[in-house]
Amino acid sequence: MLQNFTICVNAVIPSAIYLLLGILLRYFGVAKEDEVRKFTHLTFIVLYPFMMFDNIYGKNIGENMNVKLVVYCVLMLAFVIALTWWIVCKIESEDRNRSSMIQAIFRSNIVLMGLPIGINLFGKGNVTAVAVVVLFIVPIYNVVSVVLFERFRKGKANVGKMVRGVLTNPIIVGAIVALVVMALGIELPEVILQPVVTLADSTTAIAMVLLGASLNMSGLKGERRRVAICVIGKLLVVPAIGIGGAVLLGFTGVELVAVVLMVATPTALASFAMATSMGGNGEIASNAVVFSSIASCFTLPIWLFALKTMGLF
Repeated sequence: MLQNFTICVNAVIPSAIYLLLGILLRYFGVAKEDEVRKFTHLTFIVLYPFMMFDNIYGKNIGENMNVKLVVYCVLMLAFVIALTWWIVCKIESEDRNRSSMIQAIFRSNIVLMGLPIGINLFGKGNVTAVAVVVLFIVPIYNVVSVVLFERFRKGKANVGKMVRGVLTNPIIVGAIVALVVMALGIELPEVILQPVVTLADSTTAIAMVLLGASLNMSGLKGERRRVAICVIGKLLVVPAIGIGGAVLLGFTGVELVAVVLMVATPTALASFAMATSMGGNGEIASNAVVFSSIASCFTLPIWLFALKTMGLF
């Protein structure tokens, strides 16, 4: 049992260290807010595509495309969004608060934290199932978030703009390029593949340090109750629903862990930018990212440990 706990904790410790380093850089004034914002954007558009490409290129997608897993993740996400939407609207009256809270609960940081933790658990090249889930889930996150905020600010979602946004998302671009290259039977020479892999490997450390430096520890102010609801919903309630359903359906191994990394990772950093730019409550969104990111360093190993102890991966 101790060995299982050590394995699960060790999978999360590197991400926690990167996060802590970023927090310290922010605290001592080494990383300024505007600089962090610029480098975060640069990392997203430059490095994320290489990370997705590296996790898909050279893998047999046919063998790793578990249709049952993809369908479950999509349907489960739809259920979580609907349930969260209904509950939040029952307990919160202000629209700008509702939109930020709903997004904070359903939108996970599966790319930034999920993929690296999966690699720590199973080894590089063995987490294609997680990358496949990312390929289907990230577009849903983006589209639903746009519809959500437009709905609560009484606007109208632009379908064409949403489609362009999904297709130009750096994560999706990296996946599409990898799929096209493999479909055409192109075998990249080592001289090209090596820098691709190097850039992909650097993504996690850089992105996590920047995430830590992005965390605004200014305090909860008047949003303590709302942020607590978001964090509890994100790290405890949603994982209980998603993981429980996956276990009942018989998912094990890397497929089960893919579900865990989808539902039990903290609120995505992108949710803050989305909330502030589309009329949501930025204070709620920011603090949800801060406190869910910190708390997940404790809750995520517990979820993994429970499943590991049950012999499910």
